[in-house]
Amino acid sequence: MHIFIDIETAPTENEGTIAAIRAGIRPPATYKKPESIAAWHESEGEAAALEAIGRTALDAASGQIVTIGLARDDDAPPLVLVRSPAQQEADLLRRFFEQVAAWTTETAVLDATGQPVWGAEPFFIAHNAAFDLGFLWRRSVVHGLRPSFRLPGPNARAGREYGCTMLAWAGYRERISLQALCRALALPDPKAEGTGAQAWQWWREGDLDRVARYCAGDVEAVRQIWQRLAPMMGGTAA
Repeated sequence: MHIFIDIETAPTENEGTIAAIRAGIRPPATYKKPESIAAWHESEGEAAALEAIGRTALDAASGQIVTIGLARDDDAPPLVLVRSPAQQEADLLRRFFEQVAAWTTETAVLDATGQPVWGAEPFFIAHNAAFDLGFLWRRSVVHGLRPSFRLPGPNARAGREYGCTMLAWAGYRERISLQALCRALALPDPKAEGTGAQAWQWWREGDLDRVARYCAGDVEAVRQIWQRLAPMMGGTAA
């Protein structure tokens, strides 16, 4: 079963992590004199700290998932799971696990009593899938959660254990953005409303509907790209 996914992440809100980042902010090595170092901290230190905190949105060791979008290989609109800033990341992950498990159960073979014996194992597909799947896997470990299905981790093999539209198009040595690939294939621009960096700002402001629309656009773009590429990869979209 193909499941197309996209996640939106946000920087850490952990006070201890933020304090450690701030404590580690240093000026460039060219600053030697105490007075010049102090002046740098006064004029540029706060901006450097905020930039470093913002980068944790790309680091599963400290960042957080705020939205998970997923869709099957059909015509149904993507399903987007969004948590509010007041809700726990672990609860969002559990909702994701439950949805994937429900989809796989729908395809299960039933025994004589009507109980499911096994279902189709999900084959996840994303753009730059190593990031999305790796983030999901690592945050699951952080929270001590384990899904009932196989969630590809950092050592999973692209093409065999999951699909990646970026790798399918660009190969292992090159990269292409989702927006650029949609442009090349004359597909709708998934970034017309904004960027991933803006998405977590919308989330922080409580504009969850806008975050959901943005994530759904990315999921739909991945699905349409895969459907275009699959025949050239020796298979079918489904």
